[in-house]
Amino acid sequence: MKQTLAGWLCLLWSVLALAEAPGDFAFGMLLQAEGSQPLLRVELPAAVHAGVRRPDLGDLRVFNAAGEAVPHAWLPQPPAARARPTLLPLPLFALRGAATAGVEGVEVRIERQGGRAVLRMDERAGASAPTLLLGYLVDASAVEQPLQAFALELPATGEDVVARVRVEASDDLARWTTLVGDAPVLRLAAGGQRLEVRRIEFAPRQAKYFRLSWAADTPALRLSAVGGESAASVVERPRLWRQVAGSAVPDETGSHRFDLAGQFPADRLRLLLPQANSVAAVELLSRAREADPWRRVTTATVYRLGTAGQEVLSPEIAIVPNGDRHWLLRVDQRGGGLGAGVPELAAGWLSQGLVFAARGPAPFQLAFGSDRAQPTAYPISTLVPGYRIGDDGQPVAAADSGLEIGRATPAAVHPLAGEGAGRFRIDWRLWGLWASLLLGVGVLAGMAWRLARQLARPPHDGPAA
Repeated sequence: MKQTLAGWLCLLWSVLALAEAPGDFAFGMLLQAEGSQPLLRVELPAAVHAGVRRPDLGDLRVFNAAGEAVPHAWLPQPPAARARPTLLPLPLFALRGAATAGVEGVEVRIERQGGRAVLRMDERAGASAPTLLLGYLVDASAVEQPLQAFALELPATGEDVVARVRVEASDDLARWTTLVGDAPVLRLAAGGQRLEVRRIEFAPRQAKYFRLSWAADTPALRLSAVGGESAASVVERPRLWRQVAGSAVPDETGSHRFDLAGQFPADRLRLLLPQANSVAAVELLSRAREADPWRRVTTATVYRLGTAGQEVLSPEIAIVPNGDRHWLLRVDQRGGGLGAGVPELAAGWLSQGLVFAARGPAPFQLAFGSDRAQPTAYPISTLVPGYRIGDDGQPVAAADSGLEIGRATPAAVHPLAGEGAGRFRIDWRLWGLWASLLLGVGVLAGMAWRLARQLARPPHDGPAA
């Protein structure tokens, strides 16, 4: 009896959970598949975030042309890409002077003449001292990123090279900081084998000048050229942006409200000030709904300096991902506020991708916007066998699965049930299903009660003799 009751409950609950159709959602977007692969991926445009009712996108489904929901999974955000190091040719100047004074005894300065750099040297030890090659000066003043290594080019001779090199950095040619104290440089040949060590690595450093030198009692290291290897840098993924104008808050000087009209998972903010040459300390707060209390998000100093066409703007403000719709800006009035005009707020977020199974007839469509819908997404590892991120940053399945993930492009938004979709109202279909459930439970409970009474009666042995 218990198994029968449990079976009824599971069956009816499954009917309730799977009774969704495109008409249960406010909006839809047709998906144009770019291939016939069994799995397709799509990047969500801003219109989806403007129409969903849940910040976790749990009220989004993918339907086929027959109105059947198909399995989908959210794509994890790929890790930040790192730019590959590049090798930059750098101007190289020989430093010569007295062996007794060493490279520290040579005063140098760089003069720019007609677009060329000219090295001027003054020897503290005097002209009578023998002049020797003590080191090299590397001009990196035109390099705008840190360097992490030097690649040395040796003269094209068959001579062996064994040297220990010190690398120093400076911005004024007067004060030097040691980056590497004793780096080996080798070029050896023996028995038809060749060994070369011509790369000197150090902690990433941005400086105008670098100096290469060696101990005065060791043979000079002759170089024909040097290349600087740029440090690997993080490449920011492009973001989608939503920009809205603010409105002054009555009776709160320096406060402005912003309505993003959607739930955008912003992790970057921009404040666009109304007047040039403005600087202000600000506080930003947010809330999901009008009735919620404000929560402090961050503080920052924002500015807009310069003239038209040559303005310097404050950088983007990094925040913890925040999907709140309503924002409040409070400006410190000690600096005079923002002046006349209304500021604008721009929220930036990384696009969210999903993968779905292309099951059933096309075309497929995204449906979203419902207060009743609950999350139904699979884990990505369940939907995509052996899921991983490829070298190009795109999702791929395991090679042994034989599956490829195609692409689908969303079309414009079209209304399904409209703004009233999925709101809490009398749904006779839902109530009918619940009534069926309760009736089934009642029938089974009555049968169980009658059976219990029969089992509780004492056995009847017949009339006494």
